[in-house]
Amino acid sequence: PIINLKQMLESSVELYGDEIAFYTKFKKGPYETRTYKDVFNDVNGLGTALVSRGMKGKRIAVIGETTYMWGIAYLATVCGTGIVVPLDKELPYDDLKYLINEAECSAVVFDKKREATFVKMMEEGDTGLELLIAQDRRESTDGIISQWELIDEGKVLVEGGDRSFLDAEINSREMSIIIFTSGTTGMAKGIMLSHRNIVADLMVSPTLVDFKPSDIFFSVLPIHHTFECTCNFIMPLYKGGTIAHCEGL
Repeated sequence: PIINLKQMLESSVELYGDEIAFYTKFKKGPYETRTYKDVFNDVNGLGTALVSRGMKGKRIAVIGETTYMWGIAYLATVCGTGIVVPLDKELPYDDLKYLINEAECSAVVFDKKREATFVKMMEEGDTGLELLIAQDRRESTDGIISQWELIDEGKVLVEGGDRSFLDAEINSREMSIIIFTSGTTGMAKGIMLSHRNIVADLMVSPTLVDFKPSDIFFSVLPIHHTFECTCNFIMPLYKGGTIAHCEGL
């Protein structure tokens, strides 16, 4: 039984710490691996850095291709920082700006293809954005913060005794996730979800499908989709499986 995503991740690390959690690619070439311990340390590093930069209790959007860094940003936000807002990477500029304002986002974590979009949005100044965080950049430049550097920054803080994220308490009934509808019948609407909503799905799913720690899940669908995010991202982490990211169709 699990009560929230933070506790789910902690228990999975205890059970499967040295097992492979992800097959992923950060550049062209063979797949690289990340263990459950690697995931845990990266989540704790990023979460601690976000809290130290004033993001505690705030809304953070995550957008981009299905990647390891997207997953780390999602978990670091929802497991002790604030409220995560997954966004559709295919939306046009005006729609994205509307959703950033509608969800009252203070930060956005994006991939390389979306960088110019949010730089423009920040420059226009009529959103509540405070931080622009790039998944792909290895160094912070031009007002854009590297997610990689944030992870390292947070790890240093943790080593120095900062437990602001590690000891964060999760209220499983409070809104922690905002997922927007596709907008087929009008403007997209924000669906307010809690940890309790997500873990209820996680615990009932294995009664329908036999998940094993030896299973490898091939992640193909856009990760902001509820099905993909729950069943091909969080579910494997709950059951000790491995996630392999599709490079494209």
